[in-house]
Amino acid sequence: MRLSAAPLRELPPVTRWLAGLFFAGWLAELAFGTRLNVTFGLVPYLLTGQFWLWQAVTYIFIHADFWHFLFNAFMLWMLGRIVEPEMGSRRFLLYFLGCGAAAALFTAAWTPGSLKPVIGASGAVYGLLGAFAFLYPDTKVYFYFLFPMSARMMAFLLGGLEFVLTVAKPGSGISSVTHLGGLAAGMLWLWGERRWRERPVRKLPDPAALEQAEIDRLLEKISGKGQAALTRAELAKLDKYAREKGGRA
Repeated sequence: MRLSAAPLRELPPVTRWLAGLFFAGWLAELAFGTRLNVTFGLVPYLLTGQFWLWQAVTYIFIHADFWHFLFNAFMLWMLGRIVEPEMGSRRFLLYFLGCGAAAALFTAAWTPGSLKPVIGASGAVYGLLGAFAFLYPDTKVYFYFLFPMSARMMAFLLGGLEFVLTVAKPGSGISSVTHLGGLAAGMLWLWGERRWRERPVRKLPDPAALEQAEIDRLLEKISGKGQAALTRAELAKLDKYAREKGGRA
């Protein structure tokens, strides 16, 4: 599969609308700045301590500057046009927002008392990277646009890198824990879906087969012990079966 940009009008509908919301969020950041970040960004203390639950979704659409917006919009552009048709638009939207929300909760759990706002779609975008690697594991990609490898290997490397950055640079201006949370949530989501689809389905017994088995049992009982061995209920059951299934000469 070849990864390349596609004109905006050719993007699937949810991907196109999300890109538009990214742009609107960047414009809102230019207009309102810090006030917007505190209210609609992800502030771990406010999310977990004050239950500002909307922040788990709204932070996705706010970006700090043009380059922050451009990078996430570019990744959405590249991945959304491949993953959305594969998933279907409704499932894709739920998956994207779910990965972003899971990344927010993971971030808040990692730094529960933090008052520092986290903004940007990177957690949800890393979920898309995970989806691409899960759906097309052997596709050749270029890690950091330089090093060729499989999509599966890229996901493992990104996960390992973000884990190291999370532990080594907890106060960094880039929230690596959010990236890691989005990637892990996406992979677990799709793995769980696959396991659910592949679970053995227990078939309900066929009523006709059960009835036939019971009649066979009664006939064997008559053959071995005589008709007198049957109870009234068994005789009634046998008579009913004869009336319903028997033919006319």
